[in-house]
Amino acid sequence: MESRLALQNPWWADKTRIREDEKVKNAMGRKHRLLYGFEPGNCLVVGPRQTGKTTYLKLMVNDLLEKVNPKNILLFACDMLRDGDDIIEVIRTFDLLAGEGHRYVFLDEVTSVDGWEKAVKFLLDSPLSRDKTIKVTGSSSIGLKRERFPGRPMEVKEFLPLGFREFCTLFGSEVLKQKLMSIGAGAFRPKDILNSARELVPFFDEIRRLFHTFLECGGYPRAFFELIEEGGIREDTYRSCFDAVMFDVTKLGRSEKTALSVLLGVLRRYGNKFSLNSIAKEMEVGSHLTVRDYLEILEGLYALRSYHQLDLSRKVPLFRKERKVYLLDPFLYRVFCRYLSVSPDLPSLVEGVVGEHLRRSLKDVYFFSDKREVDFVVGDVGIEVKWQTAAGASDFPKVGIKNKVLLGGEHIYYLEKINLVAAPVPAFLLILPARRFSP
Repeated sequence: MESRLALQNPWWADKTRIREDEKVKNAMGRKHRLLYGFEPGNCLVVGPRQTGKTTYLKLMVNDLLEKVNPKNILLFACDMLRDGDDIIEVIRTFDLLAGEGHRYVFLDEVTSVDGWEKAVKFLLDSPLSRDKTIKVTGSSSIGLKRERFPGRPMEVKEFLPLGFREFCTLFGSEVLKQKLMSIGAGAFRPKDILNSARELVPFFDEIRRLFHTFLECGGYPRAFFELIEEGGIREDTYRSCFDAVMFDVTKLGRSEKTALSVLLGVLRRYGNKFSLNSIAKEMEVGSHLTVRDYLEILEGLYALRSYHQLDLSRKVPLFRKERKVYLLDPFLYRVFCRYLSVSPDLPSLVEGVVGEHLRRSLKDVYFFSDKREVDFVVGDVGIEVKWQTAAGASDFPKVGIKNKVLLGGEHIYYLEKINLVAAPVPAFLLILPARRFSP
């Protein structure tokens, strides 16, 4: 075990060795730098593969090496560990090799290890956690609703593909970046949205260009760096993203074929509500229970999101009625369209992007459906997405929603009589609070 730890932590011998790490070199050497510094506190960071969690850990190590004894920093990839006992053995061995003072433990992909939850709880409850900061990453949120480490010093955060605001902060002009630092939606009411959107008017051309790029590469670092800095996304990048999802599906004991059948059913209904039975019958995947199981698995793996209908009068979600499902990120949508031979639908893609940004910022997001449908409902605010240049007030359904937001391609205005604000989709996404890390 000692040799395995030393091999993964070359800075124990020479702290400058961290700069030879490929992920650190790539991050530090890019024209557009997506960097991270050390953040205090214990945390479990979960999110999809291929989003940069390992780079995130290594950049924190790089930051720490300027401040602490290199031998007090452990980074260990857990993919090859068998069970929770192996995790504890790693920590015990590290304690024998480390120096005096506070120690820092970074465990990568810990959720791939059988019994990891019990091991992390044991670690937090035992003397092994004394004088340590512990950070662990994983690719699945399955089980976390019951494994929130109650009463223990461990925060759970989500590490997701970049949202559009972060994308603009990385690739936008300096003046746009400065503007985004000062802008926000206030109380998230039509007039607040109107005022914030108007502040962005001078930047609309740049914002529109960045948004069309974002719809191609999404928030996956490998995809957007290849597209923007190298001129195109490589085929193996699409393949890696596809394989990462399927690897986790099969690791959980599920069928890749069934997962792809369910995803194909979702893509054929993208942006439309559907019943679980309809997919089960069309895709021949057993019962509606099988479809629900796979949708829950794919949501736990951060591949997609399910949106449920809302009873407007009672303000309660209707979990048994038809639902809508969107892929988590534009690039992920294009990946599965590519491998399942489905033509991407731009208006539906944009609608899903809006839903995901609302979900990250405001959490409880539903939709309303009766004779007419409202794409998203958050509290007493309804959001209708019309990805076209001339969306008008008549495009917003006449239902009992107090605050109305109409999102189109270009126009911005406010109709006080019906309390409706119209704004371009990209501007609206920039107004929402950015929460890539969501406790």
